[in-house]
Amino acid sequence: MIFSHPEPANYKTRILPVFMPFAGCKTRCVYCAQTVQTGTAEAQLKNVYTSLQQNLASADSGSGYEIAFYGGTFTALPFDWQQRFVALAKDYTESGVVTGVRCSTRPDAINQDQLLQLKDAGLRTVELGVQSYNNRVLANSKRGYDEETIVSACNTVKESGLTLGIQLLPGLPGMDENIFQNDIDKTCALSPSVVRLYPCLVFKHTVLASWHARGEFFPWEMEETVQRLGRGVLELWKHGIRVIRIGVAQEDGLTENLIAGPFHSAMGNMVRSEALRCLLEEKMQQLSKPFSRLFLPQRYQGELWGYKGIHRSFWAKKGMTPDTVLSWKLPIFQMD
Repeated sequence: MIFSHPEPANYKTRILPVFMPFAGCKTRCVYCAQTVQTGTAEAQLKNVYTSLQQNLASADSGSGYEIAFYGGTFTALPFDWQQRFVALAKDYTESGVVTGVRCSTRPDAINQDQLLQLKDAGLRTVELGVQSYNNRVLANSKRGYDEETIVSACNTVKESGLTLGIQLLPGLPGMDENIFQNDIDKTCALSPSVVRLYPCLVFKHTVLASWHARGEFFPWEMEETVQRLGRGVLELWKHGIRVIRIGVAQEDGLTENLIAGPFHSAMGNMVRSEALRCLLEEKMQQLSKPFSRLFLPQRYQGELWGYKGIHRSFWAKKGMTPDTVLSWKLPIFQMD
């Protein structure tokens, strides 16, 4: 049996992140560590604009950055500020410093007329913080919108000729394995270009922290998180959707403020390894004879055995050992 890895081809993009902490946010979600509503304070936006202006002015020609506005609700900012930020980035496209602009926002902050104007000014990608499609989970998390709003927003982004990204937050209050799998299925149906997966964590000074202290909320355990995300990632890959982030990034102060939840610096590797395990198990079940040997591309050799060899015992029971696995330079798998 010969087959390919289902992960869509990835391409390198140089991202210049522009963090706008909570700018444009109208509500506080239960997992959010924001204690004082920042909103759209004029001073904050001026500072962010000035900093970006300085960074672009000092960048080398041909740097090829994609400007990414993260950390707030970009399309909920006053529209003149949205235009100013995107226009600033466009000023540096001719010199090759900037190749495009992306932003993250909420599904209930999408306006097609404004998106079309921003697209003309250089916006290329809109990532929607969907988190979940389940109305009960959304209500539990104080997101303030429903599934209908999400679907409408996703369609509007795509109809505007922009690249759609979707962010999911597995493990939110009230979410179980079936709801998460349903979130994956609905994401596949909407066909975004990219997806980010951020397992729900409990941080200090959040509503979740108070619920956790009272025994009213417990985040997913690490093992079940990796297993569920592994199956989800494999399904996304099979639908041609690139998964560009798995787990929150390790940043200063993260571990000091983390109370509970499935955080690991190797989360991406662990989930990818689980996805590969699921794929190979599927293929093994499709074999018309007992498994005898596997040839695999060299790049997947580490993922095969799992983080710290966690999958070795599983594969040994299936007859797959270092003696029956050979890596090669070909980009395909062969299972005999």
